[in-house]
Amino acid sequence: MRNREKKIGDTASIYERESQLLEKINQVQADDFTSKAALFKEFLELSNEYGKLLKQTIKITHIGDSNQRKLFLANEKIEEQKKELSIAYQKMELLARTDPLTQLSNRRDFLEKFRQEISRFDRSGKPFSVILSDIDDFKTVNDRYGHDCGDFVLVNTAKILKSMIRRQDSVGRWGGEEFILLLPETPLSGGEIVAEGIRKRIEAENFSYKGHQLSITITCGVCVYNRVMDIDTCVKGVDEALYSGKHQGKNRVVLANPG
Repeated sequence: MRNREKKIGDTASIYERESQLLEKINQVQADDFTSKAALFKEFLELSNEYGKLLKQTIKITHIGDSNQRKLFLANEKIEEQKKELSIAYQKMELLARTDPLTQLSNRRDFLEKFRQEISRFDRSGKPFSVILSDIDDFKTVNDRYGHDCGDFVLVNTAKILKSMIRRQDSVGRWGGEEFILLLPETPLSGGEIVAEGIRKRIEAENFSYKGHQLSITITCGVCVYNRVMDIDTCVKGVDEALYSGKHQGKNRVVLANPG
């Protein structure tokens, strides 16, 4: 701040001195009685003085140009850092919404999509279905082949689920070995068809891990959202359907009670 004030003061001083010199020149020119020698001396002194002022002006101009360049570079750096911060924020936001193992939506992100679908349902009245699936006897896989094998099964199950849904559908890892799917504009019968397709595909898939051929099955509960529900009651309904399927022998699709 002090340097800036000093530069402003220096510039003002130069302009003031230039005004004085011009006034002096006008006086010399107006003096008819001044001899040529005196005039030459006066103009020589004025020329030297003006030369000094010109050098100071050039110096201050260079300083101003340098500061302008520094300001321009600083603004460029600020814009670059803003872009980097924006990218970093987007990455953090993505990480906060993504299951690190399967790269599916985590529960937080899925619930947000669930709320958006309920809002769409309130406007359009078009039903949507929810599927909750659970890998059968997953604990046995972990106990027999280790947790790395369990992770292998989870990752590959996630890939299968992603490959079997439409662009407008959503799939997330609900927790542990449970996966949840959201199917917009899909009645209960449509949800049942999708769930049955998933069940058959998982049963037929060749899960091969370090020479071990794993037989994996999945049980699914299906629920259609209606106007008397909220998120909790819908999830409760599909969860009860899922565990009903577990008690009936696993590797099956069970529909939630519409009531």
